[in-house]
Amino acid sequence: MEKVSMNDLPDDLLLKILSLLPTFKEIVATSLISKRWRDLWKLLPVIPLLKFDEKSSSSNDTFKSFVYRSFELNNQPIEKLHLKLYLYYSDIKAWIRAAVYRRVRVLRIDFFFSSTLKLPSCLSKCTTLETLQLCGLSINSFPRGFRLPSLKSLHLLSVKFFSNESVERLLSNCPVLENLVVNKEDYDSVRIFNIDVPTLKSLSIENSKGENRGNTNEINGFGIKAPSLMYLNIKDTFSNFIMFEFMPEVIKADIEVIFDLSEKFIGSLPSIQHLSFCSLTSKTPYHRGCFFFYLEHLELCTCSSGWWNLLASMLNDAPRLKSIKLIKKKLSSARDNDQMTRSEEPTVVPKCSLTHLENLEWREYKGTEEEVEVAEYILANATCLKKATFSIRFGDEYRNVFRKLKFMYRVSKTCQLVFD
Repeated sequence: MEKVSMNDLPDDLLLKILSLLPTFKEIVATSLISKRWRDLWKLLPVIPLLKFDEKSSSSNDTFKSFVYRSFELNNQPIEKLHLKLYLYYSDIKAWIRAAVYRRVRVLRIDFFFSSTLKLPSCLSKCTTLETLQLCGLSINSFPRGFRLPSLKSLHLLSVKFFSNESVERLLSNCPVLENLVVNKEDYDSVRIFNIDVPTLKSLSIENSKGENRGNTNEINGFGIKAPSLMYLNIKDTFSNFIMFEFMPEVIKADIEVIFDLSEKFIGSLPSIQHLSFCSLTSKTPYHRGCFFFYLEHLELCTCSSGWWNLLASMLNDAPRLKSIKLIKKKLSSARDNDQMTRSEEPTVVPKCSLTHLENLEWREYKGTEEEVEVAEYILANATCLKKATFSIRFGDEYRNVFRKLKFMYRVSKTCQLVFD
């Protein structure tokens, strides 16, 4: 087969190759191949990623020089600008202005030092910026008239705010925000992180660092008001307070918390279809009379001594439930020797057991007296059950656990019993 040189390829194909290169640095490096490549990269319709990592330069001056030279070499739009900084540069605002001029769509700033950044006013004029990712910096104030008119996705990763007003002002100035990610790792002055965004569709919160505040008298946590929200993900083993406003559009939620919950918690999610829930509280986190007509998939953590109370309630109040997964996530405050407390079994067989429940998966099943009673109840009443999977440790001491499960009565004649 005849070998083909890269320079023999047509311009359209070479431009495609250039567009797939990961960063602007690699694109510029190709200009050393020939004059043709130097001219070609300037024809790219967009630079996919302009990434500046301070550690990749031998000195601060070299780094600054490379950043400015990179902006001067091209006029193409920038898909994403990523700054990784280990020292504070007063030039940051100039670099962001240059990216705004080139119609940047994604902006990420990583600070690996303690510094406060005032977001530049030029962002208020940027109608192309859709994603802003901030990591490791502090925000205290905003320029007058600050606004992010086209921002749809905001990531606040280890970002410190000096006041509740700073949080509220930032979020209120994102009029089309749809996706919010909050990852808190350090203490700051914000006790209740209020998220009031009417356009928000996806919210992810992780707050798992530092000393557990769950048992202190000081209130710390989140207030969430997002009536258009559809996807909710919370992992918070730090706060002692989370309050939901009514969120009728949420269809999927993954919630992992450590504190006693308000009764309105899950009851604020009437349209939920897929729920994963883990809490150390023994309280049922919704009012009596709540109805989860759309819930089909339930994953419930068994780290709380009262998890059966919640499962029994959900069996009654979720008539279309198709699958149940029981899993022990072992939160930091969970104790393996906690005894499960049980409420009375439902006097009427739940509708979901008669008509919908098809799959049961139980991880870390140990075969305690209480667990056996729960397993017997589900297997004896789930007429549509197709598969029941139990994860059991191997060893002589667990032979009796296998035997009891194997000979449990199953009302569904088609139910497959699986051990893994």
